[in-house]
Amino acid sequence: MSYPPVPADASTDARNRAFRTLIQSLGVDVLAAIVLAVTPLLANVNWDKSYWLAVGALAARSAITAAVSWVARKVLPPATT
Repeated sequence: MSYPPVPADASTDARNRAFRTLIQSLGVDVLAAIVLAVTPLLANVNWDKSYWLAVGALAARSAITAAVSWVARKVLPPATT
């Protein structure tokens, strides 16, 4: 299996890792938001403030996950070979 080369700069690597993590997390959030949006159409469920709070909580979780990913990559950069 071929992996992309590790950036020479740890800051660039951390930024790339955080960006990838953010995009992946937001993808999961979008899927969850779609499920939350479709559920009221299929069942007798009303949209209310809690729906938007759940979507906001998912987005906040994604941002926090990306920040933690950035810090972790800065503190423990990958080993160079």
